[in-house]
Amino acid sequence: MIRRTSIITSVLFALTLVLTTVSVRTASAQGQRCFPETNHCISGAIRTYWEKNGGLPIFGFPIRDQNLETVEGRTIQVQWFERDRLEIQADGTVTTGRLGVQMLELQGRPWQQGNKMSPDTGCIANFPTVHQICGTFAKFWQKNGGLVRLGYPVTPEIQETIQGQVFTVQYFERRRFELHGDQVMLGLLGNEVRAILDTPVDPCVSPGVPESDSAAVRPNCGVGGTVFVAVGAGFDTGELIGVYITAPDQTVFGAPFQVPAGKDGLSNIVTVTTKPSFPLGVYAISFEGVKSHHKAIAYFRVK
Repeated sequence: MIRRTSIITSVLFALTLVLTTVSVRTASAQGQRCFPETNHCISGAIRTYWEKNGGLPIFGFPIRDQNLETVEGRTIQVQWFERDRLEIQADGTVTTGRLGVQMLELQGRPWQQGNKMSPDTGCIANFPTVHQICGTFAKFWQKNGGLVRLGYPVTPEIQETIQGQVFTVQYFERRRFELHGDQVMLGLLGNEVRAILDTPVDPCVSPGVPESDSAAVRPNCGVGGTVFVAVGAGFDTGELIGVYITAPDQTVFGAPFQVPAGKDGLSNIVTVTTKPSFPLGVYAISFEGVKSHHKAIAYFRVK
């Protein structure tokens, strides 16, 4: 009798585990909200934040699934939306990303401190960035989360061309306000920042190759296997010139020869034949006069 009861109890316990598992999975599936417009879903803390703080007009549709990313030195769960990036911090709170300042930096025009110390009529001022928010933008900022969700203003109101049309806009730490007639809309910074980040970067264009000093090299960028031809200038006629190669990790290799300078002060041509196995990055060919100690440096990149 005791044994039978034990068996029944075990079976019931197993059934309970199965039912619990099914229940958890169902709840998880119900926790998702999916959008056929972009074929992405939101769930959990990010869905809660999205729905409680304005939804579609404020954040737009999700454009990526929730994922781990490194943001400003922190590896956290994030999800990208048309107008924003929502971030789950280490303590579980959800915050908005600093896309306003990131967009300005990606465009090569990082924000600068303002110079307006006292507010104009109808404006909000006294921000550490020394910019102010005025009129319709000020009302929208106050109504839609203010400092916590939108951040400090980092530019004054400016004119900017967006998708072929000129709008009055203002950048904030986390957003870009756009004036469409008499209505304020939030810029599609999620789309725009992702478009820049997802565009393949040509290493020969950006970040580029440093400018050579009293020397020249052709080409100045190429794949492993490229032959680079360099020449130094500014040496005394006939003096011998030492040649050195500095690798991307700053290891220096001395050439087992010296080259003479001609009457025009130019060194003999030096060729560097790379291999496909060469480390990628910027290399330097340095020329140094044995007597004059004059230096000339040419830079090239293996991509």
